[in-house]
Amino acid sequence: MIVEVAVPKKYVEYLDEEISLVKTIYPVVGNVFVVKKPNRKTYISATILDELREKRFDKLVVMDSLKPTQIINLVRELRKDVIDRSMLILEIFANHAGSLEAKLQIELAQLRHNLPLIKEAIRYAKIGEMHGFLGAGEYGFEKYYFMLKRRENKVRREIERVRKTRALRRERRERLGYPHVAIIGYTCAGKTTLFNRLTMLSKPVGPEPFTTLTPKSYKVRFNTIEAVVTDTVGFIRDLPPEVLEAFYATLEEVAESDLILNVIDSSKPLKRIIDEVETSMSILGKIGCRGKPLIHVLNKIDLVSSGRLKEVMEGLERALNNSQDSIIPVSAEKNINIDELVLLVESTLKRVLKR
Repeated sequence: MIVEVAVPKKYVEYLDEEISLVKTIYPVVGNVFVVKKPNRKTYISATILDELREKRFDKLVVMDSLKPTQIINLVRELRKDVIDRSMLILEIFANHAGSLEAKLQIELAQLRHNLPLIKEAIRYAKIGEMHGFLGAGEYGFEKYYFMLKRRENKVRREIERVRKTRALRRERRERLGYPHVAIIGYTCAGKTTLFNRLTMLSKPVGPEPFTTLTPKSYKVRFNTIEAVVTDTVGFIRDLPPEVLEAFYATLEEVAESDLILNVIDSSKPLKRIIDEVETSMSILGKIGCRGKPLIHVLNKIDLVSSGRLKEVMEGLERALNNSQDSIIPVSAEKNINIDELVLLVESTLKRVLKR
């Protein structure tokens, strides 16, 4: 399958990240073009639409959040499948989902994203402008819409049941007296590699985004203290709101933790590192984690020089604005400075337990 990719001007500096997201699902990427000023009706300009009509491709991927009207207008103009950035991320999630919980969360997010599109399609069908779109017809659209609404309510109830089960497990863990350490960070930063290093497990890792969707927990001894360590889903810039809400059950593990390890890919340019840290801090703020003890783990230092590492650490300290958060450079894959990280986690947990 050949896909054409439209990238908004605001994402040009993150072009490699956006294309890696696309290639996670669609390996064959045709042309990539930049949308400087989004069109209100079709998002992309009439000139680019004319060019696309003459090209042979199977799907258009727009790396931005589109309005339902824009998606429908693009489908009408190109007679091709059109997906936006939110739909692409959900498709990646669906491909990586393993547990029932992850599948339910993804299904809920997809329903929440698709319902406005179906509602808009119904509006077009009623005014006679979308005859035959999706092949359902006016009454078929409405029946499909209400069926999705019923399914959404059912999935919400299932997720609530999963949350209660997770809460019981958390209470049991608290009664046993184990502190909780959550590993967070931007996608592909090496969170699961660090989790494997600390736990001596072999959970799946990979270069593609969102390899981890379901949190994994395991008991780890940090010298004199035993704690439960949880690996969580990776963060990403401009995460769609429906995805963030659907994954609240996963992020609850972070909200209830005693210590957070924020894993950072130190091999990236400094500006990207700071942007990713700001994204992670923003998401933590949204789920109520402000003020929790936090250690920034600069991972993959085996890929950078000592001078470059010093520059990254100084830049990160400036960006954190004299925060009390600790910063430690490590390589989870090469087992560099992991002992120092264990000591830092141990001392931090001791302070937390005293409080």
